[in-house]
Amino acid sequence: MEPAIVEGPRWRPATRVAFRFFFSYFCLFFVTSPVSVFLPFRGFLLGKYTAIWYAAVVWLEGHLLRTGLEVYQLDGGEGISNTYYGTVVFFCYLAIAIVATAVWSALDRRRLQYERLHQLFRYLLRFSLAIIMIHYGALKVIPTQMISPPPFGALTQPLGDLPRMRLLWLFTGASPAYETLVGCAELLGAVLLLLPRTTLLGGLICAANLSMVVVLNFCYDVHVKLIALHLLVMALLLIAPDVPRLADVFLFNRATEPARTPPLFSNRWLDRAPHLFLLVFGLYSVITSFQESWTRYQKFHPPRPPLYGIWNVEELAVDGREVPADRPDGWRRLIFQVPGTLSADLRTGTRERYTLGLDMKGRSMVLGGPKTARFSFNRPGEDEMVLEGVLDGHPARVKLRKMALISKPFHWIFVAPKEDR
Repeated sequence: MEPAIVEGPRWRPATRVAFRFFFSYFCLFFVTSPVSVFLPFRGFLLGKYTAIWYAAVVWLEGHLLRTGLEVYQLDGGEGISNTYYGTVVFFCYLAIAIVATAVWSALDRRRLQYERLHQLFRYLLRFSLAIIMIHYGALKVIPTQMISPPPFGALTQPLGDLPRMRLLWLFTGASPAYETLVGCAELLGAVLLLLPRTTLLGGLICAANLSMVVVLNFCYDVHVKLIALHLLVMALLLIAPDVPRLADVFLFNRATEPARTPPLFSNRWLDRAPHLFLLVFGLYSVITSFQESWTRYQKFHPPRPPLYGIWNVEELAVDGREVPADRPDGWRRLIFQVPGTLSADLRTGTRERYTLGLDMKGRSMVLGGPKTARFSFNRPGEDEMVLEGVLDGHPARVKLRKMALISKPFHWIFVAPKEDR
């Protein structure tokens, strides 16, 4: 009988099998993750890799699955995604990893631990998870993933017409401070992953953030469920070796020994090089991600007119008489979004567009378009505005109130509506 191969503490059989499975699986996953960015000829190799998988999925659909669903790849969706193509690839990865685990376990049954290979695996997990979390964290710190304030086109839709994912995006983007805080938490976890000594803390913070992300993605039908789930598993794999130590501290009130981290290489300086590289590349990614986020922010936040916002029409009087609610050409809301223009949503659901001449010092405006108008305006309150003047040759008065989601975002003193008192 051949002796067992032991180079460190012996692992339990279930631990060895689990390691073989996750290592096999994520070797496939890493091909299309940020880890592969440094592969030579990456563009060529990735193109060939995805072409093979696309042909495989088309063959599976045509000869085995026969679901009738369309097979296509989204831009940047070469690997796993929630498209039909990406879902089939996911199950193929699982099948390959299971077979690889069985073969590996049969051929390497004498080995009782994989300490050095485990450290390499942790390094790849740290690298991939940190770069992805840095990217999404920066997009939230400068609130551009969920655009803030939300697009006016979405705010004027009936709430019931919004898909759940769009509703989630509006909910998050409605408060830029909240989105920024979420981004800071994601960024903190990612930066802590860049250093070996703070990997556990970074993994815990990332796992907490990603648990919330996964729940929201599933409950609000966001189309990146599989990717978010993979990121959460990556964070949990980084935490897993320290679970007994964490349980001793938080559950059993027992002292615990410092974590033992086997080196990647026997040479001290060679062992430090990959960690130093990850730190430098991670900090570089922070800079480039913030640059990308700032560019997006400027794109989605062009110069705003002074009266920027959506103003709901509370009263509309022409010739001293209130315009009936069923009159189709009556204004429902006025939208000040682009300098020099004004949009008016009618009660019929259509929209009229006007040119706008605005004099903030004289508190007056001139409209040109489907109707002509000249108004003076005053602001009785922060969210109120009253227009008085001439609309299509008739004396007119319009009372407006700014839509709540675009009004002042924070109030310390709560003033209850009169009907609720």
